[in-house]
Order: sequence, then C-alpha cells, then structure tokens
Amino acid sequence: MTPDPALIATPTYHLGRLRVTCLFDGWLLLDGGAMFGVVPKTLWEKKLPADALNRVKLALRPLLVRTPAGPVVVESGVGDAITGKFVDIYGIQRMGPTLDEQVAAQGVDPAEVKHVVLTHLHWDHSGGCCKLVKDRYRPCFPNATYHVQEAEWDTAMAANNVHKASYVPASLVPLKEEGRLKLHGGSGPVVEGLRFELTRGHTKNHAVVWIEDGEANGCFMGDLIETSAHVPLPWISAYDYCTGESFKARQRLYPQFADRRTLLFIYHDPAVAAIRLLRDQSKWDFEVVS
Repeated sequence: MTPDPALIATPTYHLGRLRVTCLFDGWLLLDGGAMFGVVPKTLWEKKLPADALNRVKLALRPLLVRTPAGPVVVESGVGDAITGKFVDIYGIQRMGPTLDEQVAAQGVDPAEVKHVVLTHLHWDHSGGCCKLVKDRYRPCFPNATYHVQEAEWDTAMAANNVHKASYVPASLVPLKEEGRLKLHGGSGPVVEGLRFELTRGHTKNHAVVWIEDGEANGCFMGDLIETSAHVPLPWISAYDYCTGESFKARQRLYPQFADRRTLLFIYHDPAVAAIRLLRDQSKWDFEVVS
C-alpha cells in the first residue's frame, strides 16, 4: 500500500530566524497497552487504534533546524540500529534513506551539519546516528558533534541496565571512538538557539530540547509527549523509567508552553508533527499546527 503523502510529509516551521523541518524516518509498532500505561484501552484506542496484535502505529520524526550558525539535527530516527527478526517484531517500516540522505533531500549538505542533539538514546531515537557501511557502523555526519546527557550515555553503555533492550550500544560506540561525542550534565545551552532541559521520567536522564530565537520558541518533546493522544497529564507510557518524574515534568512545563505559545514538536505521532497546548479549565487540550 502506498503511504499517505500527508502522513510522511516534511513540513517546515519558522521560529524567528530559525527554520525547523520535520523529517520522516518511517514507522514502528509498539504495544498499545504499554504505550498508554494505566489508561484503559477503551479510552486510548479511540485516539490511536491498535492492530490485531494490540500494537499502535508510531512515526519517527527527527528535526532539521537551520540556524544562522549552520544546520543542526535533533534526534535521529531508528536508522540501521534494528536488524534481523526484531524488524518484524517491532513492525519497522523505513522509507529507505539514511538520516544524512534525508538531510540532503532538504537541500542541506550533510558535511555542513556540525551538531546532532539527542533527548535520550533509545534505539528508536538514536539508531540513525550511525549507518551501516559494509557491516560497520559509521557516523552519518562525520563533521558533527553529537550531544547527549552524560548519565544517559552511561546507561546506554551499561551491561547491567534493566532497560538494556531499549538500547543498541554497537550503533552508538563509533561516536565516542571517532571523537564525535559531547556529554552534558543536565539542563543548559547546547548550541546557539538550542538548549537542553532535563525532565527525567522516560529515561533516568531524558531531556527535551528548546529551540528559541527571542520570543519565538519551540520545544522538541522526545518521549515526554509521545503523540498528541498523550497530552492529558496522566496519559503516560508504561515504557517510562519513572512515570512520576514524567508527570512532574509535565506539570512544570505545561503552563510555560501555554503561556509562551510554544510550538511542540511531537516525534511519534502518526499524523501530527507539531501542536500547541491549550488550557481547558483544569485540563489540557491542544491545537494542531500545520
């Protein structure tokens, strides 16, 4: 079946001098019950229907941010990290191009990308950092520095990590071996116009990425809000390391997002690339931004 062009589109948004393009790295299928935690299926399936195996379809939408200082990539898709039987288990459907090829398709020379920023290192978010070249992983952007939280890197590399199935260290190690890795210790600036804010929750050291130029601002949510269906405060994935931390981060950030009219970039939504939060008395709703 030919994919709906509207669902795999790569829209561009303007934030002051910054241009943000939502790329598209394909689809994966994850268990709906796990994706919505304590929320009953009778509620979540109205927003995100499941297949016969109870899996929901999720998109993979990295960002290309054009800044005055040069292009920056945020997140990397699944790329070549998952191989063999796990491609079928997770229902991975990639469109074909690697991350650098996706960037080139937007008219940006991959050699000009000097920074790649990652919210966390689960394989569906970091698997495209490197690509397989003759069965060996090599960085997609050989001139780029890859930015990630130091404690998140340590977790990804740990053999005794209880969530180790969520990481593919082999697809990440070349970043360190080739001197392309910069480790951060919490919230703070990454490059001009982009900064980390540590949220924890989904992983022990998950961080969202603010994209700002004066009053114009956006925020790449990583897995703090996986899809637009996850906007209600308690609708938190059971995949989260600590749902309580995710809830507290949402409580803290939602009023800021509403007050600042922040454009929220949603990584996994199958149909929506960006939203704005709306206050609905004591609850939260959203509007789609096309």
